[in-house]
Amino acid sequence: MILQIAEKQDMKDNKAEEIKAMIAARLKQIKGDIPYNEISGKCNTTAARISDVANNNIDCQLTTLIDIAIGLRVHPKDFLNIDFDFKKYYRDLDGK
Repeated sequence: MILQIAEKQDMKDNKAEEIKAMIAARLKQIKGDIPYNEISGKCNTTAARISDVANNNIDCQLTTLIDIAIGLRVHPKDFLNIDFDFKKYYRDLDGK
């Protein structure tokens, strides 16, 4: 039982990192060739922070994602438009 709990925790941790990387990649895709300093000039986040999020170097707060969305003039939900099968992931977590 303890091993199963540990395995599920590892699965959650690994998937969280995978999802975070996919969101960072999506941010880079949306950003395109726009310089980080141009984005930061349109919001309350530094160019360095935007770069850290886009390069998956930090766990960012929701407010940071919202600021980046403002700087890019996109809806924050656009960052979460990733190709990840959450239904399958949840079935696997629940053992179904």
